[in-house]
Amino acid sequence: MHRKHSKKRYTRAGAPAKKVARTVLAGTIGLSMLQAPVWAESFTQSGSSYGSTTGASKTQSAGDKAAADHAAEDKAKISKEEAAKKMIALFPILEQAKLDGSSYNENDDSMGNESVWTLNWSITKGNSTFGFDTSVDAITGDVLNFYQPYNLSYEDKAYYPPEITREQAEKAAKDFITKAASSTKAGDLVSQDVLYRSQNSLFGPVMYNFSYNLKVNGIPSDGETINVTVDGKGRIFSYSRTTSAKKYPSAKPAISLPDAVASFQKDLSLTLAYVPFNEMYNPSNAKKDWRLEYIPTPYLTTMDANTGKRVSPLQTPETKVPKTLEYTALPSGAAVFTARQGKTLTSKEVVQLFSDLVPVGKDYALNSSLSKYWMNTGKQVWNLYWNSRNLSGVPGDSISMMVDADNGQLINYDITQFSEFAKHGGSEQVKADSNAKKEEPAISEAKAKEKAIEFVLRHYPDASKVLKLSNESRVDVSEGKTRYIFVFQQFYKDLPIYNHQVNVVLDGSGKLLSYNTNPSLSAGYEKELDALSAQIKPEDALRTYQEALGAELRYSSSGGFYTSSRYMEPTITLSYVPTFKGSTSLQFLNAVTGKSEIYGFPYASEIGAAANLPADASAHAASKELAVLLEYNVIAPDNAGLLHPDAELTYGDLLIMISKAVSPDQSYSDTDRIGKQFKDVSAESPYAQAALFFADRGWFSNTKSDELRPEQKLTREKLAETIVDILHYDRIAKLSEADPKVMSLSDAAAIQNKGAVELVMKLGLMTAKDGKFEPAKTVTKAEAAQVLVLLAQSQGKVDTPISGW
Repeated sequence: MHRKHSKKRYTRAGAPAKKVARTVLAGTIGLSMLQAPVWAESFTQSGSSYGSTTGASKTQSAGDKAAADHAAEDKAKISKEEAAKKMIALFPILEQAKLDGSSYNENDDSMGNESVWTLNWSITKGNSTFGFDTSVDAITGDVLNFYQPYNLSYEDKAYYPPEITREQAEKAAKDFITKAASSTKAGDLVSQDVLYRSQNSLFGPVMYNFSYNLKVNGIPSDGETINVTVDGKGRIFSYSRTTSAKKYPSAKPAISLPDAVASFQKDLSLTLAYVPFNEMYNPSNAKKDWRLEYIPTPYLTTMDANTGKRVSPLQTPETKVPKTLEYTALPSGAAVFTARQGKTLTSKEVVQLFSDLVPVGKDYALNSSLSKYWMNTGKQVWNLYWNSRNLSGVPGDSISMMVDADNGQLINYDITQFSEFAKHGGSEQVKADSNAKKEEPAISEAKAKEKAIEFVLRHYPDASKVLKLSNESRVDVSEGKTRYIFVFQQFYKDLPIYNHQVNVVLDGSGKLLSYNTNPSLSAGYEKELDALSAQIKPEDALRTYQEALGAELRYSSSGGFYTSSRYMEPTITLSYVPTFKGSTSLQFLNAVTGKSEIYGFPYASEIGAAANLPADASAHAASKELAVLLEYNVIAPDNAGLLHPDAELTYGDLLIMISKAVSPDQSYSDTDRIGKQFKDVSAESPYAQAALFFADRGWFSNTKSDELRPEQKLTREKLAETIVDILHYDRIAKLSEADPKVMSLSDAAAIQNKGAVELVMKLGLMTAKDGKFEPAKTVTKAEAAQVLVLLAQSQGKVDTPISGW
């Protein structure tokens, strides 16, 4: 049979030397990108705005002599042949590769690398060809980017247990960096905070990831980074070098380190709040891990080391951040939101319902679609999009709206504006013209606040009961245009709910530019919040946090993005960054336990604490295996910090453990598939994600019923069956039903699936004791841990790797 020859090309971000301006969109600020906790939008603007690539950059194909001559004439000090030779010397996998082509790029702006060779490689294995790119600085000869597709090493992957430790891998990474970047000294590498203990999966190839900032003038710089991935066999799998500045200010600060620390401690303010701790990386319908936490206000952020001004990398310099968060109750408005009853709304009815927000005129074309709300499995929404273009075809403003198709609630509304800078490529003339235009707002801040409150009352359910106006609200005057930004914080009783706000933006005339809400909380969350009670007093929490506060002198990078009216030029500032117990990852304080915790990373170790097993597992017979599962994020301590190794498992518990062993961060948001595999596993079930994960991989071959029964106790025979299923040995197992080894067991008659038991015993994953297999015995967490570690160790020996990589 003739097989079609396939070709795949892999690319990795971070290689191009062009200056690509980032655009900050309302509602998309990543919490992990900031050092300080984010309460509301760190950069709320008039809807969204799109920018264009700026700066003088030119690219020439190096596939002919003309390109090579051009490279020699300009800034390049090494040829493409020299660049390719260096890549092959550093990455042995390239000895098998063919150099298909290359391109040369020059960048004349103030950021990034000035001159870059991008090399295009391909490797053919059997009937498949894999293509990927690498890049080299054409002036220094430093490697900028390399990423090896995982598929290229499927015969020799570094499965658990790794041949080298993390410490050995880091030594290999640092040694490699000095070769790949000859301009870099090992002493200039400063390790970045890594929140996860491990980014590996127990059943996947072992990869060690290292991230470093580089020192400039002896000071760590956020704008200089190197990332390296080393596999469990000591091989370099990926490498990237990022440079975002060429000129740096003096490394001598006007403010001393002790004064910076004293300032952080003096201005520190903590807010007690309910926190859905696992919400960042889970669907909105997933069961919340509610905690009561003391959270530092956003004012605890980077400080200019010369002026003392607080700055945030994703905010404009004019943005003022309050030192203490304060809230004002909303009045009971005459017009309040009333949910629509009856059948699902049509798009025409939605347009009529929000006629005051719908654009008028022939310049706008409407596109609408009805779909499931990706953040809530039980909700249908209408997505309406109006797009406009001028006569020359240049994109103009567009409007998007999302509405609950059943009750008519407005979820999001946004006017996306293409700034004049974006339309004209960020030209200096446009900037000058824009700076010259001054527009006085038609309404006052007080009137804008009235309009914003009125709008929220009309469109948000029970707004006067669950929302309060935050003093994070502000007036933004940029390029002569005024925007009123209002933040409404969601509350439960007397405490705010972290990361749950409604954001409203009006222009100077009072026109709505943006309205964004969070997904509604699942029914019954109130009972969970009522069960939380602060055991740590506010003054004790403040003192604990102040004692842990420090400061680190760094070069901080900011800018490089478009606002709704201008491009924020990239800048490098000598700054003091606040630290908590020496880490730049600021933490929350659990108001119940008093422990420090990193929001969004439930598996991250408490900084400053020893990475030991919980007390109830440290002396257990299976402590070694439990430690492995803890390291690979397969299991986690409960809120009391315990593992409960002797707790009996359910079948559903095993499904979750195996899913995490394959992919610790797996999370489905496909609302049409979650909870559809079995009658007794709904989308809201804690087992829904694992059930879909197993179904996608064909691991339910022995499950013939339309019910999964995840709550049933996990027996040893069920564990054996599950292992055989995920190894795809279920057909072989049927041929081993009469195996003498199993038939000789004294309890053989009680074993229903003798073939599965025979296979797991032959593989050394499970054993009989005193001539008995005990098929009906319930499996504990510790026993399951022992079996899963043995299964991980067999990954390189079985026909079908469990990871599927």
